[in-house]
Amino acid sequence: MTEVEDLATPVSMLWESADPLDELTERFGFASAAEATDWLIGVLAVHWGLRVATCERLVISDANCLAWIVVVDGRRMIAKWSMRPRLFARLAAIAALTGWLGERGIPVSTPRTALDGRHQVEVDGVSLGLQDVIDGELLDVTDPIQVRAAGEMLARMHAAMADYPERIPADEPSRPGAQLVGSDFRSANILWAEGRIAAVLDLEETRYGRRVDDLAQAAVLLGTRYHDWRPTPADVREAFVAAYELVLPLSEDDAGALEDNIEAHLRRISWPG
Repeated sequence: MTEVEDLATPVSMLWESADPLDELTERFGFASAAEATDWLIGVLAVHWGLRVATCERLVISDANCLAWIVVVDGRRMIAKWSMRPRLFARLAAIAALTGWLGERGIPVSTPRTALDGRHQVEVDGVSLGLQDVIDGELLDVTDPIQVRAAGEMLARMHAAMADYPERIPADEPSRPGAQLVGSDFRSANILWAEGRIAAVLDLEETRYGRRVDDLAQAAVLLGTRYHDWRPTPADVREAFVAAYELVLPLSEDDAGALEDNIEAHLRRISWPG
């Protein structure tokens, strides 16, 4: 991460090479981290009824800003806001989906409901959501137990998302055989703790697609995090897919399509080096 500190609150870029404080001003209109923190404290007090003890750090990712905070009773939370109005309806829909999945036993980072019942609040020209910090380490694809658990978890998510009763705003029309899929299932978004998957994070890429396509993408990208992407090793891909099929078997046609899709992903992505 590129990092600069403004007084007590560090500000960093998640993956971009840019000056964080400049981007905090350019993208979000805050002259300093202190100004951003003061604004956030006020919003959380009004809309969630929370008193913030401290803001540990701010992280900028494209059009999003994330703040790790501690409230006065000691709970650690993450507030995330977007400044792109065209995405606000979609963000609200994704937050509702995430809450729905959590109610059905899928370990997601469930949004904290605001005082008025909303999962996502539009205020001061941004869309903001709040969730608890979930402790864990990023998924380690060198551990066969974690790989197997990841395959089973993706199958469980696909099965649950196929039953979601609401419509998620999407830019692309649905293809035949499409259902809701997360579209970003990889190590950077999966937390492991106490011998299990503790959370699947960041469902903002959710779209309508074939589950076999989503499985192929996940198999290729499972080991990727933020920098220096490399394709998941073939033996890990095979173990991941085998675990998936223990929960949600593929048809003969889908099994054939899976191999073609994996090869297409391997060719299409510009791997470093």
